[in-house]
Amino acid sequence: MRKTPTLLILLCGLFVSAVDADVIYLKSGRQIQCTSAWEEGKEIKYTIGTGRIGIPKSLVAKIVKGQSVEPPQTTALASMSKTDTVSDKQKEADAKINAELAAIYTSSGEALIQKKDFAGALEYFQKAYRSHTTPETTLHLAATYFFLKDDWNAELYFNELLTAEPNNTEALNYLGEIAWRGENLSDALNYWQKSVRIKPDPVIQEKLKRLEKENSASDSYENSTSRHFLIRYDGGAVDASLVHAISDFLEDIYHKLAIQFDNYPNDPFVIVLYPQQQFFRATELPFWAGGANDGKIKLPIKGITQLNEELKEVLTHEMAHSFVRLKTSNNCPVWLQEGLAQYTEGKRTGYDDQQTLVQLSSHDQLPPVQNLAGSFLSSDSRSAALLYMISLSFTQFLLEHFPGYQMNETLDEMAKSASYQGAFEHVYGEPFNQLEAEWKRALQQE
Repeated sequence: MRKTPTLLILLCGLFVSAVDADVIYLKSGRQIQCTSAWEEGKEIKYTIGTGRIGIPKSLVAKIVKGQSVEPPQTTALASMSKTDTVSDKQKEADAKINAELAAIYTSSGEALIQKKDFAGALEYFQKAYRSHTTPETTLHLAATYFFLKDDWNAELYFNELLTAEPNNTEALNYLGEIAWRGENLSDALNYWQKSVRIKPDPVIQEKLKRLEKENSASDSYENSTSRHFLIRYDGGAVDASLVHAISDFLEDIYHKLAIQFDNYPNDPFVIVLYPQQQFFRATELPFWAGGANDGKIKLPIKGITQLNEELKEVLTHEMAHSFVRLKTSNNCPVWLQEGLAQYTEGKRTGYDDQQTLVQLSSHDQLPPVQNLAGSFLSSDSRSAALLYMISLSFTQFLLEHFPGYQMNETLDEMAKSASYQGAFEHVYGEPFNQLEAEWKRALQQE
């Protein structure tokens, strides 16, 4: 746990006569005594000696101008060289001020991280890093770039942290994740293996287990790149013309989904095309799964030689998952993820599906939507079919009985770390269980 340094009571008397000074009162109860203080934009600026410093206005309770300050003891300084004393004391004071400012900025950044306001937090962590560069301020800055999907800057600062602390497992774990999502599997393997040797972590060990299977399956794959996609495929099993057709189709889908979800990701999506047996070995999914999306889209190519309608639907389905994942900062319930993915690929609940749901509801056998929290992939094919049906039906009701923009606003609310029930209530203006009750009544009427 980070220990916040005690706020320095500035030694203004070293540089100005002990007459009057300005005092900045922070909301935390602490004080900063300085030569002068003033408001400038979103900051409170103040001077100490020949230096000028700024802190966020939101941290300040009030400024008292011209408050009397006790002069410091100067007897001990009389026997010292005045020039050397001022210089040494100035350096010491500056270092303490910078450390305290870094602590204030870091605290503000951490508060915004809790709200998933990564862009706002980045500004504070940048100031903390510039004020006082330490492993802690470097880690905060690097991790925030990571969550903002700015992998170039994230990698830069994580490597800087490793230079100072070669055994920092947090930096190693993040660098492994960056390498993994960029499909640099051997680098990811090296980072995570080193990390678990230093500090065994069950989460990283599980990632290593999956990565080793993934790497063994696709180690010799070829790459095809486009504006928004990196496609990896087995050149001996997948025809290059099919890869090009998939790439063109995905670019079209990207633009349609970017408009639909009002989100325009810049980082390339990774698509891995496996021969069927390698797909199930690498993902360990049930036989009925048509694809996987763990941040990368993984698809089994079952001897397909051209882009058919079934493959288009699967690609659209998985791309919808990726857009929802990004828009909600991976904070979307499974039922809504699956409902939106099915609806986006073009599926709708038909008469037979509605009859099934009505019968289950009338016998009190229809599970509450909010209970559909776990992965559907752990279910058998029959149970999974029902879960997908419920997800599509309720999502379809929300999209077709309310203004379409409300769904996007709800997804945005989820990105702010809101519970999905709270996000729905905030946007739709009624409790989630009331929305679910309205859906069941609509099933009966239709």
